[in-house]
This record gives sequence, structure tokens and C-alpha cells, in this order.
Amino acid sequence: MTDEATIVDTPAALVVGGEDGLTGLGRRSALALAGAGISGVATIATLLIASRTLNSQGAGEFFVAISIFAIAQGLCSLGIETGLQYWVPTLQAPAAKRLVWIVTAGSTVLGVVVALAVYASAGSLSSLLGEGEKVDATSMLRAIAFVLPFAGLYEVTTGALRSCDQIFVGITLDRIARPIAQVVIMLAVSVGGASATTMAYAWALPNVATVLIAVVVMARLKLKNTGDHRLVSLSQREFWRYNTPRAVARVAQTLTQRLDVLILAAVVSVKDAGVYGTVSRCMIAGVFVATAVKQVVQPRLRRLIVRKEMGAVKTMYGASTTWLVIATWPAYIAMAVYAPLVMRAFGQSYERGANALVILCLTMLVASACGLVDVVLLMLGKSWLSTANVVLALVLNVVLNVLLAPRFGMIGSAWAWSVAILATNVIPLFQVWRSGLHPGGEPLYTAMLLASVTIGVPLVTARLVWGDTLTSFAIAYTLSLALYLLALTLQRRRVLLDRFFADLKGGRSQSRARPPHGVSTGLH
Repeated sequence: MTDEATIVDTPAALVVGGEDGLTGLGRRSALALAGAGISGVATIATLLIASRTLNSQGAGEFFVAISIFAIAQGLCSLGIETGLQYWVPTLQAPAAKRLVWIVTAGSTVLGVVVALAVYASAGSLSSLLGEGEKVDATSMLRAIAFVLPFAGLYEVTTGALRSCDQIFVGITLDRIARPIAQVVIMLAVSVGGASATTMAYAWALPNVATVLIAVVVMARLKLKNTGDHRLVSLSQREFWRYNTPRAVARVAQTLTQRLDVLILAAVVSVKDAGVYGTVSRCMIAGVFVATAVKQVVQPRLRRLIVRKEMGAVKTMYGASTTWLVIATWPAYIAMAVYAPLVMRAFGQSYERGANALVILCLTMLVASACGLVDVVLLMLGKSWLSTANVVLALVLNVVLNVLLAPRFGMIGSAWAWSVAILATNVIPLFQVWRSGLHPGGEPLYTAMLLASVTIGVPLVTARLVWGDTLTSFAIAYTLSLALYLLALTLQRRRVLLDRFFADLKGGRSQSRARPPHGVSTGLH
């Protein structure tokens, strides 16, 4: 772990947050949220294409394939993205670029090893997907192995762009170009009908293209030194002292998110795994918003912590959590209330996943209200503590899946993942609270109340009165969104939207001279 005393002399040019940490945050957050919106819509589109093109068995195999890709991504990236976010702001330009290329090379080698392992064990892996169902996923797994070397590189290269302050390029590649390309290619191959293998390739190839473009951009990027007090070198030993727990945590986090699909396929059926995979991806579409905010906030938090601007850190944490609730709660509430309607969009056989969707969406309401709590914990240098939280969540998820999935199917898997999600949010919330950091305050509580009253109440009422029909949803959601936007406009100062939009215009909020409602500029 790094000794903070070695980097606290980082120059003032590194402080990007201004007096309270919010200046410039709204503009970049808007870009990130726009990318998250596109990525979320594209994710739903890929689910619709896969579910409508493939039969139940093929959809299950498709979700198994992309789950394996995601697990390989977590394994091969080794949490390097977080390490770059932590270290690059403290390094001189030559040292920063050298670090980026070293870790990129390491991820490439590991990716090739994992790809060879998956290719060699494809037969054994496919046999785990269920006996007696004539599952032949060997060729699909071998096909997906060819793109696995790019799995970890995807996170490393896009993370490197963000750590070097190339936010626009990173978001454009990661959240706009890649998901749109996935939709276009999957739609093209679905025209004449497509196998699960073909659909998996169509989903994976844009990841490969993104990696290649990101490498070219990084090669041409000219980093600038911003002060003599940045570190002129960083040993690999020092980097991995911080990043080793992140490597463990990244793998554990990916397994927590994806292993339930594989367990369900093994102990229940591949068809159920396909339905549950659709449920989990619907729910996780909202996570793109959290990821978008994280990509903007994380490097800025680190720079402020380096400068010991803890008041600004607390303000940024509270504001980003408030904006996260504003952006995600309407979608989670709507999916929870109209879960049967949402699942019917993928086909009549998918409606049996509605209860699982309700469980996960309600859980995500709590997770969103905790904000980017793990990011705060990491940027405080508590890497091993964060890792312990993630590993605990993985253990809970696996144990509960093994116990509940055989008996309760998708419902059991949903409960298992919900417990894991709560563990990775509520536990670290108490841990950062002990350091005086928490997102609570009038802005956050106001945002939660507005979403509950203006979105939740009308939708529940409409569902009870008119049922879960498309007409009921369309009318109720349109009216509730209008009411929600009106309430946000009237309460824009309380929920810090005045700061957000003032920054978009390049101006300064009138509240700059004093703390916004409910947000402290210091620790208590």
C-alpha cells in the first residue's frame, strides 16, 4: 500500500474540483450519462435480438458464452483499470505511459493463456451445461475462445484512456460506438437466422475493434507533465502492492455478476439460464449509469484525496450519489412495477422471469442510494478492505445459489445475487462512514422522495387499476415522468441540479460561495 506522505505534494494543477469538488463535474457527467443511456438502450436491443432470433436453448447458450467472456474479462484485466486510476494522476508523463504499456502487455499474455485454456477445455465446459438436453456448446466455446485475448485488454485500454484524462474518447468508444456496433452486427446476422455461436461472435467482435482503436489512440497520445512534484518513477512492485487485491476483487466481482447464470444452467436448465440471463442484463442496464459516473468521478476523487481536500471529496460523493438516484430510480421502479410486461417483450416464455426482475430491481434501489461507495473506499487506499467485501459477496452468492437455485430456480438465483449486491454496498458504506464520508444529506433524501412519490405512486396505482398492459404503462409512465421532471425543476437547488446545469453552460452556480443544501464542506 502506498504511503500517502510520498504524494501529498502533488501540484495544485491536479486539483480539478475547485473549492467544493463540483466544478467541471456536471459537464463530464452529462457526457458520461449520455453514453450510459445509449449503452443501456443498446443492451436492451441486443437482448431483444438474441431472444427473438434464437430459441430458448440457443438463448441460454448465448448467455453462457457472453458470461464466459465477461469472466475472462475480469480475470485478464486484473483490476488494472483501478490501479491506473490510482497511480497515473501521481506520475510524470514518461512514467505514466511506461506503466500503461507494461500492464497492457501483461494483460495480453494472460488473455492468450486463458483463451488456450478455454479452447482446450471446451468439451468439458459444455458437458456442465446439462445432461440429457443434447447440449452441444463445444464449438461455440471454442469459437468464443478466439476473442478472449481481447477480453481483459478491453478494460485495460479503455481504463488507460480515462486515467490519462481522455474522457471523451473513452466514453465514445466504450459507451457509444461499441454498443451501437453490437446492435447493428447482431441485427445483420439475425436477418437470415443465426446460431448461438454466430450471435456470440457478433456480440464480441466490437469489443475487439474497440481495443485496437484504443491502442492506436494511446500510442499517439502525448501526455503532459503538470508539475515537478509528481513521481518520476514507479516500480512494478509498488504498483502491484496496491493492485493485487484489486485483481482478486475484479475476478470475484465478475464471478458474482456472472456465475449465477452458469450455476443455473448446470443445476436447473440452459433454458432457465437464458431467461435469467435476460433478467440480469435488464437489471444491470441501469448499472451503466453508475459506471458512467464512476468513470468521471474516480480519477477526480483520487486527485482530491492526494491533496487531502476531504471536504471536496465528501461533496463530490454526495452530489454524484444524488445524480445517480435521479437518473436510475425511475427505470428501476418502472421495471419492478411492470416486470411481467417488461419480460413479455422478449417472448411469452420469458414472463416467468418477472419475479426475479422485481427482486433485483428493488435491490438496485438500495445499491444506487449508496452511491460509488467502493470507489471512495479504493481511492482512500483501502484496497484490501474493498477486496474482502467483494470476496465475501462472492462466497454468499455461490453458497446461496447452490442452496436455493435447485429448489427455487431463477427466484433463488435472484435472492442470492441480491444478498451479494447488498453486501458490496451496505458494508463499505459503514466503512467509509467511519472516515467521515457518506452520501447522506438533503439532496439525496429529496431525490429519493421525489422519485418514490412522482414515479412509484402513479405506476403502482395504474398497475392495480388497469393491470400490466402496454397502454396502462405508456400512459402512467409518461404522466409520471412529466410530474417527476416538474418536481426536479422546482427542487433543482435542493438536488444540486442547479450546479449540474450551470456547469454545462460553463458558468458558476450562485451557490459556489457557500455549501449547497445538505452538503458539508468538511468532515464531522
